[in-house]
Amino acid sequence: MKYITSPLEQFQVLPIIPIRLGFIDISITNETIIILLLIILTSIYVFSLIGKDETFHIIPNRWQSIIEIIYKLILSLVVDNIRDKKGVLFFPLVFSIFYICNFGVIAYEFTSKM
Repeated sequence: MKYITSPLEQFQVLPIIPIRLGFIDISITNETIIILLLIILTSIYVFSLIGKDETFHIIPNRWQSIIEIIYKLILSLVVDNIRDKKGVLFFPLVFSIFYICNFGVIAYEFTSKM
């Protein structure tokens, strides 16, 4: 069992599979694995919302309702703070950062810090 000796140890990016192409380092790190895991889990979730007729459900289930609530929350925060039509342009960036920061955290194992 590995014990954390410092609280800052969870922020270290450690190469798991070192790959070097000349001067370019394209190693697979613990950060890469967390991001790939997030992408896979998000994809599985989105594809689970699709019905048998290859469309989204008309009446949302619980998970879809939760995601819609989070979506509307972040959208309203962006639109309220940037009172111009340009506020909506920043929404994908703000939502992506919110999603990665809040759902990409595994307590005391590794914290993603994009």
